[in-house]
Parts: sequence; structure tokens; C-alpha cells
Amino acid sequence: MRPLLCEELHALPRPADPPPDLAGGALAGGRAVIERIRNLFRQRYDYRAEWLRFTRTMGQGGSAGEALPERAIRAIAEMTDSAGGVLFMPEQDGSLVLAARWRWSAIEVPVVAFPIEFAAKIERTGDIVDIGEVNGGFETGWSGALPDWLAAATHDAWALVPLLHLGRLHGVIVLARPATPRRLDREDIDLLGIVGRQLASYLAERAGQEALMEARQFDEFSRRIAFVMHDVKNLASQLSLLARNAERHADNPAFRADMLVTLRNSADKLNALLARLGRYGAGGGAARERVGLRELAARAKARLADDASLIVIDSGDVAVLADAEALEQALVHLVQNAIEASEGHGPVYLDVTSDGVRGRIDVIDSGEGMSADFIRDGLFRPFVSSKPSGFGIGAFEARELVRAMGGRLDVDSREGIGTRFSISLPLFAAAELIRTVEAA
Repeated sequence: MRPLLCEELHALPRPADPPPDLAGGALAGGRAVIERIRNLFRQRYDYRAEWLRFTRTMGQGGSAGEALPERAIRAIAEMTDSAGGVLFMPEQDGSLVLAARWRWSAIEVPVVAFPIEFAAKIERTGDIVDIGEVNGGFETGWSGALPDWLAAATHDAWALVPLLHLGRLHGVIVLARPATPRRLDREDIDLLGIVGRQLASYLAERAGQEALMEARQFDEFSRRIAFVMHDVKNLASQLSLLARNAERHADNPAFRADMLVTLRNSADKLNALLARLGRYGAGGGAARERVGLRELAARAKARLADDASLIVIDSGDVAVLADAEALEQALVHLVQNAIEASEGHGPVYLDVTSDGVRGRIDVIDSGEGMSADFIRDGLFRPFVSSKPSGFGIGAFEARELVRAMGGRLDVDSREGIGTRFSISLPLFAAAELIRTVEAA
């Protein structure tokens, strides 16, 4: 069969063009399909832009007037269009307490925001929790696990993000709902997980730097105390010797009796100071015993104040298991500070209560109160003092003494209203019952 010539090819009939309406419809349909496919793969976030904004926010330092915790909340909230957030950080016992807020002052948070069990679970699972999904009755691994205050914030709280670094929980951020409410999707969860781990590394680095700085300060303080102990010990020895010589050689009986009382009191005080200084860093090794909080409050009252400035609210005989001397030392410090803070504002109250498991003694004053920032950043930090001549270790020492005997020291304060310090310890009867059961 011979091939067709060009002229013959041109002479062949051409296929008819499709009608105009059919061609336009096919083109529109194709575009719609392409748009649908594009939407399937469209990302919610421009990751390059978000990461640049994140690093800019975290690198601002103190120039923007925000500390690291506030910047951490802001960075993750701005990424997800959240209206605000709150950060919780672990205490020494593992529970989580409020550390910072960013544009979310309305939410009410208790002193212990998340119990130890919740913190352990979120550290183990690393889950990003959709709070609306949990509160909406959807079956999740967190159904019934949220604390009451968070479960009640159904219309405000949106997501809970754990901050994990090297397998350890360094904090939890709760984000408020965005202006346009929506449920978390997979892209949100992936982004929050990555940013949460990055923020945890920042918090871990800051904690390490602070611990190193405090260790250096304690080292310097220990060197100073060593000189003080040496000098005070020599002085105590000299006073004791003077008291013994005065017993044998003083000619005036009245003067001798007076001098002996004074010198013995001075020697006792100096020896007590030496004992306290020598106990620093001992780790609470003293034996614990039955301590009546009513009697403890009475001793503090007799030691520090008159009837008008310190009032004991007696709620019955409450006995706890504690180191009596260390507990009295911690309480005396808190009462002394409360009396100074309440000067001219009213009396200080000592309230002794029990919930059946733990005994508690509250030191309540009506002074100027403290800001949340000072409580978080300065109150329990060594060498930070609001007094010109203070060492800045009193509140820190009181908390460590209480912790060393298995107790807890909490503080609740409102500026312009007053402050409540609460020491809670296991009841003696409950501790004895547990000991008996374990021995059996």
C-alpha cells in the first residue's frame, strides 16, 4: 500500500470541532478537579514563615518586657491563632503549678493545677490533648482525667501541650480557643508537638543555668558561713569561760547573779545559732516525732508577739509527724515576716486545721501582699530579698525545712489584701497507721 501524498492528506475530511458550550464545560470541570486536588494537599501553615516568627519571638529577650515563660506561651499561641495561654511548670514533688500567663487572665487556676498522677501520665504519653474533644464526650484516653477547673473551662480552653525534653516533662501549656473555633487536626498536632519540644529545651537550659548560678552563690555563702561559724564558736567559748570564772570570783552577789543570767542566755543563743548553721544542708536527717500544732502556735506567740499583734485560731488538737525544732524554726520565720508586713494593717492570724489526713497551720496577714511575679520569680529564690540587709534565704529555708520532713509550704497572696502561708504535714495518727500497715 503506497503512502498518501501531501495533497491527498489535506483532502481527507477533518474531525468536527466540539460545540463551544461542551469545550467550555470540559475546561471548567478540569479546573475544578485540579482545585480540589490542590485543596487536598494545601497546608494550614507556612512553616518557613512560622519558624521565622517563632525564633524572632523567642530571641527578643527582655527588651519586649516579657520573661522566657511569657514568650514561650506567646510563640506557640501566635502560631496557632490562639487567643492566649497559660504555662504550668513542675514543682519538686512532681505536681504542676501556674508559672505564667499570656493574654488569659480570666481563667481561674488553683494552687496545684495538675496533680502528680496527671503530670506522670502526660510525661509518659506525650499526648497533645484536644480539650474540647475531651469535654465534648468523645472517647479519648483523657476522658475523666482532666482536673475539675480545666474541665469546667469548656468554652475557653482549646489544647493542652506537654513540653518534653529528653523524656522529662518541663511544663505544660494550655492554649485558649482561637477567635474562629475549630478542632485540632493532624497538622495542628504535629506542629504543636515540634514547637513544644523546642520550648522544653529552652526551659531546660534556663533551669540548668539557674541551678548553676545558685550553686555558685551557695558555694560563696558557705565560705562566708564557715568564717562566721569559726568566730561565733570562739565567742561562745569565751562567754562560757567568763560565766564559769564569774561564779568563782565575782565579789558582788547581786551583780554576779545578774551577770550569770545574761552571760548564760548569750551563750545559749550563740550555741543555738551554731546548731542551726551546722544543720544547713543536712537534708532533714533529724528524727520525726509527734508535734502538736496548737502548742507550736502558742510557743510562736509567746516568743514573737503580744496578744494584739498575733491571734491563734484554735480548731482543736492537731498533731502531725514532723521535726519539732525545724518546724518551729520555719514557722517563726513566717510569723516574723507576717508581723512585719502587717504593721499598721491589723493582726496576724495562726489558723490550725485538719482534713483528716494532713494537719495544716496557716499564717495569715493583712499586709500589702505580693505580686504573682514576685512569688514565682523571687520569693523562694535564694539571695533575693526585699529587705536592704536581708540575705534572701529565709523563705527558701522555711520551704526546704518543711519539705525535708515530708510537708508542703504553699502561698496565696493578693496585692493590697494580704498573704496566706500554709504549712501542711501528715497527721501523726495517719502516719502511724500507715507504718503499722506496712510493718504487717
